[in-house]
Amino acid sequence: MAPVLPLRAQSDSTPSQATACCDDDHHAISDEERRRNAAEARMLDAQARRERAQAQMLNAQRAVMREEQRRIKAHSQAMLSEAKQREWEHRMADVRVDLLTGNAQRHHTVVLTSVTGQNPKESVRHIAEALGGSATLEFVNPLKIKRKYRTHRKLPLGMEIRPGVLRMQLHREPFNEFGRFVRLTLVDHTGTVVYEAHYENMHYGEMLAPLQGVSLL
Repeated sequence: MAPVLPLRAQSDSTPSQATACCDDDHHAISDEERRRNAAEARMLDAQARRERAQAQMLNAQRAVMREEQRRIKAHSQAMLSEAKQREWEHRMADVRVDLLTGNAQRHHTVVLTSVTGQNPKESVRHIAEALGGSATLEFVNPLKIKRKYRTHRKLPLGMEIRPGVLRMQLHREPFNEFGRFVRLTLVDHTGTVVYEAHYENMHYGEMLAPLQGVSLL
């Protein structure tokens, strides 16, 4: 017959056994959590590596596309420049009336009375830049086309019919993608056309040279 422990002894052994059981369960749960957390960390790390690889691949693809776009743009610009250069190699000045060459000193003022055709503001700018600094000819521009280069809001009464005053009319138009046609007419105080020329692909300084006493021919 087994000995019977006193009630106090039985009571003292029960908490120790319970504590050991709880500690074993706690260790088991902690190990399981660590394994699960480690697996999740490995999965997240693998996902991050995949995302970095995809980002690097996209960046490389974008770099290739940008380089191709730059190459295409450079090629297009080179072709356009070559086409424009070929067009501007064809330059022509058809002077139909010239009573100005050799007589430029008779005129002291040129009044811009008309600018028509393609981009008149640009034409006014070029004319003002070519004639505005002349030491021998006063440039007068009452037109409102480009006010920055307007010299007079209103002309003095009878100015256009004074001896020595020329009236300028200029018309510009394109005849192909790069070519430019300009008709220049100068009229004196009596209404006589003293200069008329048709230009193709000529610079404004060249077209207006006769007003400085320089002949194109």
